[in-house]
Amino acid sequence: MKGNGCALRRLPMLSLRGPEAIDEVRRIVEPFFWELVGVEDPDHLSRQVRQDKAQVALIDLRGALHSVMAWLPGFCREFPHLQLVAVLEKPQADKAAHAGFLHSYFFDLCFAPIESTRLTFSIGHAWTMARVADLHTSNETAIDRDDVEHELIGRSEAMQAVRRKVRRYADNDLPVLITGPTGTGKELAARSIHRQSARSTRPFIAVNCGALSPNLIQSELFGHEKGAFTGAAKRRIGWVEQAHGGTLFLDEIGDLPMDVQVSLLRFLQQGEIQRVGGEATVRVEVRIIAATHIDLDQAVREHRFREDLLFRLDVLPLVMPALAERDADVLDLAHYYLARFCDELGVKQKRLSPATESALRTYPWPGNVRELMNRLRRGVVLADRHVVSLPEIKPHDADEGAFPSLANARDTAERRVIAEAIARAGNNVTEAAQLLDVSRCTLHRLIRKHRLSID
Repeated sequence: MKGNGCALRRLPMLSLRGPEAIDEVRRIVEPFFWELVGVEDPDHLSRQVRQDKAQVALIDLRGALHSVMAWLPGFCREFPHLQLVAVLEKPQADKAAHAGFLHSYFFDLCFAPIESTRLTFSIGHAWTMARVADLHTSNETAIDRDDVEHELIGRSEAMQAVRRKVRRYADNDLPVLITGPTGTGKELAARSIHRQSARSTRPFIAVNCGALSPNLIQSELFGHEKGAFTGAAKRRIGWVEQAHGGTLFLDEIGDLPMDVQVSLLRFLQQGEIQRVGGEATVRVEVRIIAATHIDLDQAVREHRFREDLLFRLDVLPLVMPALAERDADVLDLAHYYLARFCDELGVKQKRLSPATESALRTYPWPGNVRELMNRLRRGVVLADRHVVSLPEIKPHDADEGAFPSLANARDTAERRVIAEAIARAGNNVTEAAQLLDVSRCTLHRLIRKHRLSID
């Protein structure tokens, strides 16, 4: 106990930089009633976390980020509710190759030189969130840290079944076929399988098969050699090869042309690809996760999809339920995304009015979770106060069944932002265009479109 009666909380810290780095942090945190326990290898950290039943831990990544990336995924699977705070150099976080890893496994980041106020706030916030998570650990319907991280949120039986399958499928390398309506989160499920698997530190390559150019689809997937066709100025490594060692996610697999289906089937059977214009074969080892919103059995009957390819892909099936089948999840999702969008847009946290919550529960959500996200993002932008009311999401009477179109929502939001930029710039079009990051000509066009006036 400290003199003022506050109890010490034990805080494990891993540093591969020796005792001096640990002492540096100890001097910062101990006045705030943290008892820092320094360790210098991952095994010792695991023992310390288990012994203290720790809820938050510090990891010093300075000069050690790559070595930590190798073992941290397994460590986090062992302690799923432990909140991690990293100490690192700012340039480490600025690298694109590190960003996904840091986002996936750390609650917060503190940059060197360490600021005492920033560090103590981060670990205090992490400790508080860990305590909140502890209240739910005995209840499978709770939204735990892993669910929030991968956004597979929901307490409905349908989503509990999805999470159980995701965890089971992550333990092997067999192909997964994810089906369900558009906007239900098929890519989120695929990413969750990857992140919980032994391949989590390897690439996750997502390919929208429906968005690929018909003329270049073979090259996009399998790559090409220099000079293979007009414009092929250099060798290109395709998406399949880029995913080597990791996971290849083929979204909207039902849109693949038949000739490309043949190439994909050959790759699945032989584990080899041949770049367009090349003669040599290249061994590629990936896990395949495919997704579609169409009925592939019907596509097979209509000769639009190869039956032998479907047999190869449909080994572990996962069906993503429509939001209309998850009425118990709507408000959980709404509250989560509302908080997230407020953070993203840099505004104070808002809440939903009772009428808005009631409307969200009764609306059929034909666009599923994606539609809900769009409505809430719009509400955050349009709400003038700390409460998001029904008109900001649905500008009709509360009893009406239909929401406005997304085009109308975008126009309303665009008009409001432009008007605010003009006001902030004191009606100076040049300054307003700079605030909006558009040209003067574009801004004049938008002013005419929205019938705004400049004094």
